[in-house]
Parts: sequence; C-alpha cells; structure tokens
Amino acid sequence: NVFRSKGVLVGTSTMNNVMMPKIAGLVEEMTGLRFRNKRASAFGSHGWSGGAVDRLSTRLQDAGFEMSLSLKAKWRPDQDALELWREHGREIARQWALAPLPQSTVNTVVKEETSATTTADLGPRMQCSVCQWIYDPAKGEPMQDVAPGTPWSEVPDNFLCPECSLGKDVFEELASEAK
Repeated sequence: NVFRSKGVLVGTSTMNNVMMPKIAGLVEEMTGLRFRNKRASAFGSHGWSGGAVDRLSTRLQDAGFEMSLSLKAKWRPDQDALELWREHGREIARQWALAPLPQSTVNTVVKEETSATTTADLGPRMQCSVCQWIYDPAKGEPMQDVAPGTPWSEVPDNFLCPECSLGKDVFEELASEAK
C-alpha cells in the first residue's frame, strides 16, 4: 500500500519506446492520488532507444514522488544486471528506512497523545462502506495530512480511503455502540 510506505521502486522494460502498458496504468492511477513526502526510483531495460525508464521516472515525479537514482540495462538483463537492481533496491530501502519521518507526521502523533478532545465534540466516526475502514476524527489521517481533531465535515473532498482508495462519498456514519 503506497499510502503507508515511504516510497516505491517501479520497474519496466521498454516496448515500442514506452513502458509496459500495465506499469503505465499503475503510474496513471498514482498520478491522481497526489502523493507528498514519498520517494520513488525507476529501473528497467531497453533496446536501441531506451525511453521507458526515463519516461517512468518523469511520470513518477509528476505524480509527486521525490525521485532517487534510476537504473537502466541495455537489452535483456543478465544475472549481473538483475543483481545490481536487487542491490540498488536494498540500498534505497536502507536509505529510506533511516530517513526521518516528515515533520508533519511526527507532530501529528505528538498532538494525538496530548489531545484531550473527545469524539463527541468532533462528530461521528465514519466507516468506508466498501472495506470497513473507520475514520476517527480524534486520530485524523496523518498519511493524507488530515490532523487529529478534524471532524468529517472538514475532511477535504479529495480524501481517499487508505485501504481501498475510494473517495469520501462511500463513507457512512458509524453507528455508536451501546453503553
């Protein structure tokens, strides 16, 4: 799940000077999600012209990702190229794992712990009718910059369910539990 990760590594071979159709579709979907504070790296193989990896890097950057070094192999990748890509992936993962979380996420967690606001003051919790994920106004959704203490009515219209990526219109008020 891209929402819960620090970044993605995306690979493709070149076909007719462009990336593979399924990768292009995936990147197109990610472009609409407006990611921030996420990293990406592209890798892949090419023949004479080698356009797919460069285009993939550009599209990931357009989707809001901070780009790391991209790697390319000419023609069909041999064992050395595959091992180089694996090592690149491990090194990128180490760098991302050691990188601090964005400041807004860290502050959000601290605010959550010190907040004394009750959920009754913030309105009802909302549940996704598709995957059953629950939005709790007291917790917010830090991965989408929705701060703790944000009532559902103030959640931006471009909010997406973190589990199924559907929009705000599929959420329904969660029935309160009997006490």
